[in-house]
Amino acid sequence: MILPMQTLRGIAQGVAEDPMIRSRRGAISDAQIQMATVDCSLGDRVYHMNVAALPSQGERVADLIDRFSPFNFAIQETGTMLTRGACYLVPLNESLALAKQFSAVASPKSSIGRTDTFVRVIVDHETQYDRTEAGYNGPLYLEIMPLSFNTIITPGLEMTQFRVRDREELLSDGALAALHSEYGVIHGKDGGVMPLDDVEIFNRGYFFHIDLSRDVVGFEAKANPTACLDLSGNGHHEVEDFWIPIKRPRNDDLVLTPGRFYLLTTKERVRIPPTCCAEIVPYDVSSGEFRSHYAGFFDNGFGGKAGTHVVLEVRARDVPQRLYDGQRICRMVFERTQEVPNRLYGQGAGSHYTGGGPSLSKHFKDREIAWSG
Repeated sequence: MILPMQTLRGIAQGVAEDPMIRSRRGAISDAQIQMATVDCSLGDRVYHMNVAALPSQGERVADLIDRFSPFNFAIQETGTMLTRGACYLVPLNESLALAKQFSAVASPKSSIGRTDTFVRVIVDHETQYDRTEAGYNGPLYLEIMPLSFNTIITPGLEMTQFRVRDREELLSDGALAALHSEYGVIHGKDGGVMPLDDVEIFNRGYFFHIDLSRDVVGFEAKANPTACLDLSGNGHHEVEDFWIPIKRPRNDDLVLTPGRFYLLTTKERVRIPPTCCAEIVPYDVSSGEFRSHYAGFFDNGFGGKAGTHVVLEVRARDVPQRLYDGQRICRMVFERTQEVPNRLYGQGAGSHYTGGGPSLSKHFKDREIAWSG
């Protein structure tokens, strides 16, 4: 199960003389602790990497830096640019000293995924991205690859988050059906709860379907934008500097070009119950030859009472991919938290996607209006 915010606060700040979650900036702040996650912040130095690399079981991340980083530079308070298509490694301010029963799982923050900035946590001796072994004691690093836009970062910028669990326990199909019956997890486009018979549950997940019936069905990242995307601020970029709106296709078909990045949305709305958090499986070959999400974690309470449409970060793989209106697009899995968090998504500061409709990332002006067409 996943630890809720009150337990995270305890292991980070106060119940033990030796905190399990630490920061070079001092104690983990209350603002960093969300419903079931802890936000991680960038340190002050960037290592340019010749390759993306994971350590072997006997390697530290510092060994990879020594082998594959030809140069490094400081992250300036005024902002430092990362070049599209390059690979970087940044030590995070946070580190872990987990008890032997706990492991950590990381995921990009939603605003970062929606800008096509690909980020993954790597740690010493771990051969998988965004994972730690149980009882991990050591530093955290963030691999950053801006894929569509040149981006500007600053020290302390929060681009990823992690949750702590004592065991992985995804809800079964039967438990998901019961969850929907109790809480109304899946809502229709109009906001009403969908009948259970109309909800597609399979392989321990809810399936969602692409919406190509809107006036604006999504956005395609511009191929050669001249502006740099500043990730440290909110609501100050013009949508048209970075995105091309995709109008509703005449025949309800949309063809994705390999290598291009798209933001699309689902017909269904989702409402995450207070007892659970959720995650979209990033690559499910049963849905098609494309990746449908980079930042797929959803906190307890996301979606409010009427649900929120899921924004999908989509990239086709090797060949053009045709999508049709209503096609199955992604699968969402659920995991319980040990307790209901003291605060749910949308209660208090730090919740940027509380409306029912789809939205661009928080960095853009009129980010919800742009999608409405």
